[in-house]
Amino acid sequence: FRVATDGTIVYGNEGSRRVLEKWGRHSGEKIPADWLDIVSRVMTSGIEEETEMEIDDDVFSFVVVPVEGSDYVNIYGLDITRRRRMEKALKKSERQFRDLVENSLVGIGILRDGNIIYRNPEQERLWGAASDGAGGSAFDHIHPDDADKVQRGLQQIVTGKSPYVDMELRMISSTAGNEKPPMKWVHCRASLTEHQGEKAVLVNMMDVTRMKQLESLLRVEDKMASLGRVAAGIAHEIRNPLSGINIYLSTLEKIYDKKDSHDTVLGILERLKSASDKIESVIRRVMDFAKPGMPHFVMGNINEPVEEAIKLASVTLRKRGIKIEKRLSTNLPDSRIDRQMIESVVLNLITNAIEAMKDVDQTNKIRVSSYVKGNHVRVTVSDSGPGIPPGLQDSIFDPFYTTKNGSTGIGLSLSRRFIADHGGSLRSSKSRLGGGKFTIEIPIAQRKHTP
Repeated sequence: FRVATDGTIVYGNEGSRRVLEKWGRHSGEKIPADWLDIVSRVMTSGIEEETEMEIDDDVFSFVVVPVEGSDYVNIYGLDITRRRRMEKALKKSERQFRDLVENSLVGIGILRDGNIIYRNPEQERLWGAASDGAGGSAFDHIHPDDADKVQRGLQQIVTGKSPYVDMELRMISSTAGNEKPPMKWVHCRASLTEHQGEKAVLVNMMDVTRMKQLESLLRVEDKMASLGRVAAGIAHEIRNPLSGINIYLSTLEKIYDKKDSHDTVLGILERLKSASDKIESVIRRVMDFAKPGMPHFVMGNINEPVEEAIKLASVTLRKRGIKIEKRLSTNLPDSRIDRQMIESVVLNLITNAIEAMKDVDQTNKIRVSSYVKGNHVRVTVSDSGPGIPPGLQDSIFDPFYTTKNGSTGIGLSLSRRFIADHGGSLRSSKSRLGGGKFTIEIPIAQRKHTP
């Protein structure tokens, strides 16, 4: 509509009718008093002016435009009520979403080019506060042993090779003074997102430190259970060299002061040392196996911990009359492994097979094989026992599930978890020997190429 210098409405089109009705005005009448100042200011300055006004429950946007060489202004209005209500609803939704994110028990952060550009309070607790007040690098508080794994995961997401990546890693928080920085285990899921029009990575983290501590206790318990099952064999393995030592000492006592016994004495001493070394070797194997600790991954041949597990179980196998058949490949590529974990898993599978065959009246056999399949190294433990009942091939991996009296039921569950920590898998099937077969599959280590 058009308004004269004195505020008289000289013209209004159809679209202006709603505004004029809300004002209670018609053409030829004066506009409301609060508009007179705006019209006067625009006429004087010759510069258009924008304003928003709420009339009743509606919101209008107005542009007051001077008309050169005339004594009136044109006022163009637009009903923006719906837009403002949507903006208000959006702000409310954003506020609620922010409250949800800020108070979440899950750490939520956003990374761009490897730098932290947002983190909620829980993520700050996990990541640690940046010393300079800025976001800092995503790698500032990641355990050095996990940095490569995180870098590879982020690269997979950014390059589009994977929509998301799940991983477990260790975070080291900042501390004051000379205090030892606390370490936390977190389960992390990272996925691609967009932040302010640019590609970014959304990171969700859950503190699983307590779960890891409990898992460590269960791991020790399972190791003790495994050692308990082979304890009789270990005692037998130690008893034989001890008996030899006693015989050698008795003989030595009789001849040590006789003439021409020097060479005989030296021979007995040599055998004493050999028997003592054998006992020490057994004890060292048991202590290394039972020793608790965090996972320690190194590059190595998986056959080595497999052989150690077979040695620990060998006496029990002999006493039970079970034949052990080894088909270990001699040219396996290296894998990234925790030797104690692999030894624990294989020993658990062998002792389970021994238990499964204790009531079987036939020639019992356990076959342990290793070979390469695609980009993975496989280790299989097969037996000639009764096999796994149909329908239980998945249930046997459930925590505390057991079909044996006096068993904790955590061995296979922990074993599967240990192999998953290697980025691999553990599954069961029927063996060609007639019993059960367990297959461990671990990725072959990717070698870095240097230019």
